[in-house]
Amino acid sequence: MLDEASANKTDSAKNILVRVSALAVLAAPAWITSARAQNLKLTCKQPIDIGNIIATNCAGSYVISPDGVHKNVGGCLVVNSAAQAGSCELSVTGGAATKSAVVAFTKADFLLSAAQAFTSVKMDSLRMKLRDETTIVTKLTLGTPTLASKVTIDIGGTLNFDNNQSAGSYSGQVSVSANF
Repeated sequence: MLDEASANKTDSAKNILVRVSALAVLAAPAWITSARAQNLKLTCKQPIDIGNIIATNCAGSYVISPDGVHKNVGGCLVVNSAAQAGSCELSVTGGAATKSAVVAFTKADFLLSAAQAFTSVKMDSLRMKLRDETTIVTKLTLGTPTLASKVTIDIGGTLNFDNNQSAGSYSGQVSVSANF
C-alpha cells in the first residue's frame, strides 16, 4: 500500500506538461521585382497558435491543418482546443498581374525552441491552401486571375513531441517565398 506522498509522486511522474503557446510561425516578406516594376507583397500577420498540450508519458504529434481541422495523434491530451492555422496575404503592386506566381516554403520543417530550457520540438509536414479553396498543398501556383486581388493563404504543419519534452513555451519561424 502506498502512502499519500508516494501516490502523489507516482501520479506526477506520469504527467508531462508541454506548453506550446503563441507559436510564432511567420513568413518572411518577399518582394520580387520584375522588369515591369511589378512586385509581389507577402505579409503574414496571423501566427499558428497551438496552445497547451499535456503529454501523459507519451510521444505524439498535433496537426494544425490549414483547413481548420486539427487532430491529435498519439493519445496525448490537448488542453487548448482553440488552435488555429497561420494566415498570410499576397498581393501584386505596381499594376495588374501579368504572370503567375509561386508560393512555397523554403524548408520542409523547422525547430521551435523553448525560452527557458535547451530543448526544442520539430514542426514538419508544412502545408498551405488558399482561404476559399479546399486543396491543401506544399506549394501554390497562382495564375493572373487569382492575383487580380489580395489572396489569403492559410498555413499549418505537424508538431512532434516526445515523452521527455520539457514544460514551457516554444516559438520559431518558418520562411515562405513568393515569386513570379
